[in-house]
Amino acid sequence: MERTWRRRNYFVKKELQGRYIFSFFLFVVAGSFFFTIIFSVLSADTLTIVYKNHNLELGKTPVVLLREMLRAHWIFILSGGLLVVLASMILTHRFAGPLFRFERSVERMIGGDFNFVITLRKRDEAKELADSLNRFNKTMSGRLREMQELADALSHQMKHVRDSLGEKAGEDVDKAITLTHKIRHLLGGYKLQNDR
Repeated sequence: MERTWRRRNYFVKKELQGRYIFSFFLFVVAGSFFFTIIFSVLSADTLTIVYKNHNLELGKTPVVLLREMLRAHWIFILSGGLLVVLASMILTHRFAGPLFRFERSVERMIGGDFNFVITLRKRDEAKELADSLNRFNKTMSGRLREMQELADALSHQMKHVRDSLGEKAGEDVDKAITLTHKIRHLLGGYKLQNDR
């Protein structure tokens, strides 16, 4: 069954996503400075003429271009930085959401609840891991259910032996019945798939 709703909170794991968003932003800024430095080094021996407000200005190409870029295009630099932050937020959400879901699912499994299926959104990452966890839940549910059935059958068989032997059965059969009840009690603490 496919979900029709979308997650509205884009900061599911704030610390993780914050680190990645900041790292992407620093990567873009560092890359921009790196290419600016390379361009400056390559054009250090050239001059540029700028016509501005009916005046001609002459200067070294790296200095003139950097000054003009910062003066005239600061809004593009700022909006580009915001676009990097938004794009990295969306990209990190694709793996932070599933990671959050996996953590919650593992906590449920530790608590003995195997009666759920992990579903991820269409563009989320780690679908293979979700499929593996779903197969694990199904396999564990089947094996635990089989153990419950075996414990019930063993308990029933031990009662039958005690009834057929009568007084001769003694304490050993009663101990075995008690042990099977304990096993059944432990196995009954699990919530399995297809439980009603």
